[in-house]
Amino acid sequence: MGDELLGYELEEWAPMPPDQGPPLPRFLNILWPWYKEELPPEEPPAGAYECPYCDDSFDTLKELIDHVAEAHPDQPPLQEIEIQWE
Repeated sequence: MGDELLGYELEEWAPMPPDQGPPLPRFLNILWPWYKEELPPEEPPAGAYECPYCDDSFDTLKELIDHVAEAHPDQPPLQEIEIQWE
């Protein structure tokens, strides 16, 4: 019979961990109402990095830092900081 039962992998038949849901097979995806699945970090929206010296916007912080260094050499350089998107 192998590791596949009725089209599901053996791991999917294992019961849910107690903090996630009742002891039913995982493939049923029955979770406790209070369980919140951890989501991957959210990506910033396109064009989220705006140049403080002109009207250009960029998709990544690296692009913005490179732009400021090349297009505005007389202005203070930008530093990389951690931004939390909500």
